[in-house]
Amino acid sequence: MHFSELENQLRPLIHANKLDSAIAIAESELMAIPETGFHKIMGRNLLHLVPELKGYIGAFYTATATKGFLGRLFNKTVNPAAYYCEMNGFSINYDRWFIDLFSYKENGGMEDMDWLSDFIDSTKTSMVITGFEELQESFRDYHENNTGENPDVEKACEVCELLVILRLHELFREAYKKSDSNWATIPMYVTAHDYELIYKVN
Repeated sequence: MHFSELENQLRPLIHANKLDSAIAIAESELMAIPETGFHKIMGRNLLHLVPELKGYIGAFYTATATKGFLGRLFNKTVNPAAYYCEMNGFSINYDRWFIDLFSYKENGGMEDMDWLSDFIDSTKTSMVITGFEELQESFRDYHENNTGENPDVEKACEVCELLVILRLHELFREAYKKSDSNWATIPMYVTAHDYELIYKVN
């Protein structure tokens, strides 16, 4: 299946919060390809980062919810209407994988995502994504040693990209599930730079 076809198949599942089904489909697609370095993502997730992510979001919530004129004037907590998480362009920036958060006065929804450029605040430091270092090396090998000239490797790379994003979605889903903090009531949109698979948490 071509990258865009698989992406189009996964998108409605993501929007319907059926991440487990989306992951199963993507893994099945990867399993149909002869084994490559990108197959190391099979059965692996980022859930060990849930505690760190909860702390990262919580710190950003504390910093951003009290900002603005009303917050400073009345020492009042003014919750953002939405958050956005963007992972860096990981497939070509394989030295370091990380995420940043952004906050918004309004929740523009999923129809037209242009509103994501109009954020009111962002995290000052990034959260590093750990646990997929072997995959980072596979992406390095793909770009630096031209292993993508092999059609199977090229296809496996494309499916792996989608699985990385799906596992990021899963990480945020679980962090929200396991939090009773105020920030967990605020919607979060999650994706990676230059990708269109956006997952809305909450």
